[in-house]
Order: sequence, then C-alpha cells, then structure tokens
Amino acid sequence: MPADQKQQDESEFEAEVLRISRALFAPENEFQGSTYIGTAERDGVFIGPDSVTIVECTVSRRKDKAEKDGRKLHEACVAMARQHPFKSVKGFFVTRDEPTADQRTVIKTLGQPLVACSFAQLRSQLVDSLRYLELRASYPFGSAREPSSGDYGDLKPYVAVDPVDSGSAEPFPIGRVARQVADGRSVLLYGDYGAGKSMFLRELYQHLAKAHRKDPFRPFPILLNLRDHQGQVYPVEALERHARAIGFPAPPQLVRAWRSGDVTLILDGFDEIATPGWIGKTSAMRDIRRRSVELVRRFCQESRASTSVVLAGRAHFFDSESEMRTALGAHSNSLFLMAGEPTEEQAKKILHAYGWHDALPEWLPSRPLLLSYLGASSDLQDSIEGTLGRSAGEGWDMMLDRIAEREASMEMGVDGFTVRKVLERLATQVRHSADGLGPISQEELTSVFQSVCGYAPDEGSYQLLQRLPGLGAMDSVDGSRRFVDVSLADAARAGDVVNCILEPNTDSPLLEMTGTVACLDEVGVDVAAVRLERESSASSGGAYSSANTLQSRGVSDAVVADITRVAVRLWPGSTPRNSISLHEIELRTFSLAADANSYDWLRFQDCIIQELDFTDHDGYALPHFYGCLIGQMTGVAGWPALQTDRFVDCEVGQFDAQMSTAKGILALTTTPMNKVLLTILKKIYAQRGTGRKESALSRGLDAKHRELVPEAVQRLTTAGLITSARSSGTRIYLPVRGMASRVRRILQAPQSSADSVLER
Repeated sequence: MPADQKQQDESEFEAEVLRISRALFAPENEFQGSTYIGTAERDGVFIGPDSVTIVECTVSRRKDKAEKDGRKLHEACVAMARQHPFKSVKGFFVTRDEPTADQRTVIKTLGQPLVACSFAQLRSQLVDSLRYLELRASYPFGSAREPSSGDYGDLKPYVAVDPVDSGSAEPFPIGRVARQVADGRSVLLYGDYGAGKSMFLRELYQHLAKAHRKDPFRPFPILLNLRDHQGQVYPVEALERHARAIGFPAPPQLVRAWRSGDVTLILDGFDEIATPGWIGKTSAMRDIRRRSVELVRRFCQESRASTSVVLAGRAHFFDSESEMRTALGAHSNSLFLMAGEPTEEQAKKILHAYGWHDALPEWLPSRPLLLSYLGASSDLQDSIEGTLGRSAGEGWDMMLDRIAEREASMEMGVDGFTVRKVLERLATQVRHSADGLGPISQEELTSVFQSVCGYAPDEGSYQLLQRLPGLGAMDSVDGSRRFVDVSLADAARAGDVVNCILEPNTDSPLLEMTGTVACLDEVGVDVAAVRLERESSASSGGAYSSANTLQSRGVSDAVVADITRVAVRLWPGSTPRNSISLHEIELRTFSLAADANSYDWLRFQDCIIQELDFTDHDGYALPHFYGCLIGQMTGVAGWPALQTDRFVDCEVGQFDAQMSTAKGILALTTTPMNKVLLTILKKIYAQRGTGRKESALSRGLDAKHRELVPEAVQRLTTAGLITSARSSGTRIYLPVRGMASRVRRILQAPQSSADSVLER
C-alpha cells in the first residue's frame, strides 16, 4: 500500500475511534478529543462528570507498538488520576482489527485501568449493532409479507423492480441506491399501493446490513415500520419502542447510535401514522397531514447532517410532491424516487416463483403486489390440466378482497369487507364525473365512509381514507382525489350493480343516479358476472326485472345498460319478458354473445358506442340502433354483411378490413390451418382482455376447419400468443400481454406475413 494511502487510512481510523469515543464518554461535550498531557500528545482524552477516559488507537498489529502506546496510556492514566482524584479513570488501547495475543498480553501486564479491545468491541459499547441486525431480521419489514399466508419471514425471492428518479425518470437499481445511501445521501421513495416499496426497503436494508457486517466502520441500518408508532412525535420514544418491539435489550443504545450519526435510518410508511385529535375537520387537511408526519419531520431535522434518512410511503397521501417534501422535512439534496412498474420479464419472474409458467394474460395488473396476490391464490394451479390462470373478473374480484384485507390489517376496527364497500361506493360516486374517475372531495370521502359504516371516521379511519388504494391526488388546492387505476375503479363499480340486481328495491346510491353517468367497462361487467354466478338467487329473469324496475324509477340508462350487459354475459340464451331501450349512453364496447338466440328485444337510441363487436355473431337477430354513433364495427366489413333494417340514421366511423373478418379470412388463399389460426387470433384479440370461451372459437367454421381448432390453439399457446384460464369451470382463452402489436401485424397482412406461427 502506498505511504500516503496508509497514512490516510490511519487518519480515518483515528477519526472514527474519536467519534465513537465522544458519543460514549463525552456526549455533552463533543469538542473533546486529542490533547496533551504534559508534553505528550494523546489520541483522545474525554473528561466527563464522573469519569476520565483516555484512548490510544492504532492500525498496527505489532507487539512493540502495543508496548510503546501501552506505556504512554498507563502514564496518562496515572497523571489524570492525580489530577481528578474523585473520578474513575480508564484507558483503552483500540486496534482496528482484533488485538493479537501478544498485544493483549502487553496491555494486561501493564495492569489496571488499561483495556485492549478492537474497534468493533469499542463500538459495541455504544450500540451492539450486530445484535440489532440479528434481532431485526426476525421482525416484519413494513407490508412485505407472503400474500397467501401473511408470513413476513418466508418470502419469495426478491424480483428487482427499479424505481426511477422523479425528475429524469432515470432508473435506480438497488445497488446504486445503496451506494448513494452509503455516501450519506437521503432518499424519498414514493408510489401507489402494491408498488413494492416495503420489499425494496427490505432489500436495501439487507444490502446495508451486509456492508456493515463486512466493514464495521460503515453505519448500520435501523428500519422502523411507522405504523408501529401511532401517536408518537418524538424520535427517542420511537427508537426505544422499536427496540422493545424487536427484543433489543438496550433501547438507549439505539438512541445513542442515532445521535452519534452511526446509523442509516429507514422509515417505512409515512402515510400510516394516525393524527391524534382529528375530529372530522376536512377544511384543514394539509395541516392535519403535516401534523400526522411530525415524527418523520423531527427525525429528518434532528438527525446529523451526515446521516442518511430513507423515507417511503404513498405519494397520493399528499396533494402534491411539493407538499410531501415540505411536510416530511426531506433534505433538499435527497434523491426522490418513484416506485417503478415491472417489465414483462420481471412480472414473469414474480409469477414463476408461485408456479406460473404460462404467458401473461393481457388483463393482468402490473403492480408487484397484485401479481403476488394472483400467484399466491390457492387455486391458481389445476393439478389435472396443468397451470391455468383466471379470467379478468375472477382475478379482479379476488384482488379487491385481498387489497381490502391488506388495508384493514393496518387499521384496527375496520375489516376488509368494510374497506371494499368504501372503495365500491367511491367508485359508484365518481360515475357522475366526465371520465368516471373523479374528483372525490375530502367531504365525499368522509360522507361515503359514514354511509357505509354508520359512523364518522376516527383518527385511524381518516388515515385509511387518505391512503385508499387506487386513489391519487387530483387537485393540490382542495385536496381532492381520483381513481388512478382504471381497471380497479371499474372492478369496484361492479359491487353496487350486483347489489341492485339482487335487491332492486333496497336503498342504493345507484337509485340516485339520473342523467349521464359512466357505464361499466368490460372488467366491471366480468366482475359483476363472476359475483352473481356465486349467488343461488341470481337469475336472468331477476336481472332483467331489476333493469325494468330501475328504468321505471328514472334511474340512468347507464345503470340499466350495466345490468343488461351482465345478464347477457351470464345468460346469453335468455331474453327478457319486456323490451329494453337504452337512450343517450356511451359505451366503450358492446360485444354480441356467441350463445345468444336473439337481440330483438334490445334497442339503442342516440347512443355512442366506441366499438361494436360482431366477431361472435352467428346469424341471430341484431339489436335495434336508432341515431347511434358507432366508432368501429369489428368483425364485419360493411353494411352488406349486416341486417341493415336494424340501423336507422346511424353513423359508423370504420368497418373491419374485408380480409380481417371471419368470412374474409376463410376466403383467403392460404392453408386451412392458417385460416383457423387467423380466425382464433381475431376473436381473442377483438375482445378487450376478457377473452373468449372455448366453444366460441369454432363458431363460424365448417366441419373441416373445426377439426383443426385444438391443434391451432396448441400452436398459438406454444408461440405465446394466447393463454388459457378458467372462469366458473369454463375454459376461456385470453390475449397475452405485449403481443397485441404482433397479432395486429399478422391480421393486417395475413398472406404476406412471415410470422413463425403461420404455416409456410
């Protein structure tokens, strides 16, 4: 080692020994350190109210160095004992590594009050960091738990999903964040529910703990779950409670280590600390939120400038990033990171850990938590038919339950059923808005909670409302919120629709909906159908009767349309006793069912339909359309293919290309297998993520082509273009995430396509 590097290492070691010694022996006077006793310089002299401590430190492992420093240390102790006769005197000979046997013998021979010790031993007097790391490993890390069991110890292998810089969108892998933290930089990590923040912090903690075990000169990490510190505002109290919670025997040691700058502080869940004294005042939300994070702000303010403080929580708890930074007291040079979304490959790795080895259905959510919920579901795998997935309706219904249970576990007194009802009611409430997603005022949050629970929210319930999953800040001035996950909002909206179908004469917020409101999308219809299928009292007659009853009471035709579409999804062969007319509604899509007998009973008047899907139409009577604006006709190439008397004064923006329709595909000059492959792709990818029943894949094909369907399905599955699922015992086939553009290229030029899935 070069001489200048060796000298630098020795200087850094001496400085670290003095820092620890000040924290241990002179916390009230941090300016004490090296000084002269007589004419000889001593590395460190610390005079306290009742004691005098003298320190000599060395990186040398030589015996003669111990003899020389030991004599100096002994002489200094004798001199200080004469100078301070009423104080105890102690001398420490501190080595960077464990003292050699010769060095210990030399110091022991010199006798009291000298002690030979390593730096790690000296530091353990301040805090036994290795003992802390050992105990902390057996305590939960925020919300990082195995979804199926709630176990926080036996977790699946971590799949790295890199957060991104909030300003530049530059990805920050865990190793890079760990290096930033090791250099003393603070970090604020924020994101929506289920983005993997706690898992990321757990991994960061393990990186830092490993580095500390390897090099005791590095700070060691302390990670607090802020939900454990409800009502606390003082850091000292929080650290001592944390120590007792994990079983650490000396809570004051953690306080001393933090005060001395010997730790990296990680605070998980700044949105999970209830505000004492909240009494329903929604007019001062910003002040209430600021007071709720008082503990976090004090930690930031009272930590040493060299201490890295890592914070994590839900961004939408605050109205804006500016409010978040100010309220938390985050350091100005902090690294601000947004939790990222997994790539396709990362999503596959998450599900592979649970035994999923098929392609990913297009409807699957991207959040790591929701992927884990699906993966951990007990009936994800079918032991007879191999690994199968779920339909969109079954998947989202299950995830809503899991999300609600997870939120309820953070708040005593509110169960998962109630949390889900609040989400469902809020999703219904925003159907009045232009996009069906918001805004939701703070007063509406409170009133919805009260209407569901029968009482006003208390402090803990208020926290739950501020961080409800799927809601984000909409307006930083009035503190309003909105749904940021379209699929979650649509799935939640299905709850009140189901209740209306089952009990149309009971009070429901849908009864108050008149005029223009948002309709359910395909996910919502699928969720409602799944839930009704489990109800023995549900029937097509009851559903259509509910639709007629609600329409007669002046309820919006959008709600009537929801019930009608759910009934058609569940009972396609049934027809209502009375005709149903829908006026001035807007539908994103309307798909004709493969198993329908007739739609002669259904009328659309002055409606906007973005996509009218005829892919499964099998010659039965169509609905009646009067003065409707239709954006896309899928599955037909023009008016000649339709029952034109069913369309009066209607405008159509675009028809399918002739070669993309079922008839057009069958007329192509290509192999029978290619025709079947193209037909199946057209049917599955025409429907927005909810897939097609197995029986629908053969419709429109003659006997010769139908025989090829099983082989074609196998071929498409092997190529990763479709995947299978089970919905109430029926096999369905779903589009694969990320494959829509490939399929679109195949269908747009089927005869010239060189795609490997087609026969040559």
